[in-house]
Amino acid sequence: MAESVEQLRIYKSARGLEDQVYELVKTFPAEQFYALGNDLRRSSAGVSHYIMETHRLFSYRLKLDALASARREAETTRRHLEAAHDLGATDLMVDEYVGIIKQSWGLTKWLKSKLTERQEKAEVAAKEEMAAAVA
Repeated sequence: MAESVEQLRIYKSARGLEDQVYELVKTFPAEQFYALGNDLRRSSAGVSHYIMETHRLFSYRLKLDALASARREAETTRRHLEAAHDLGATDLMVDEYVGIIKQSWGLTKWLKSKLTERQEKAEVAAKEEMAAAVA
């Protein structure tokens, strides 16, 4: 992975969209500001938070769990944006969240391949250790 979370394209997209969501929510009427607005702000912030957590964690299994959480939050945000279409949410924002979801699947595939690679190396090392112990 990148040395800094700020170097990840998926994180840059999520942060940019989070800022757009916050600006959108500011324009909501009072009756929607606290209901739908809070849900939108919370879920959009969750996406970038979980992506950052994915980068921060060491274990591939934990990274995969955090990335799954980011994907769930992105899907929730996408649904909220579709519900807020009449309040100014654009199809472009919805499409960008779909892009984040797709990027998270690509990152998931890469992390799973790294996990498999690490497991295979551990199995080879264990077999070599057993052979050395028997000899």
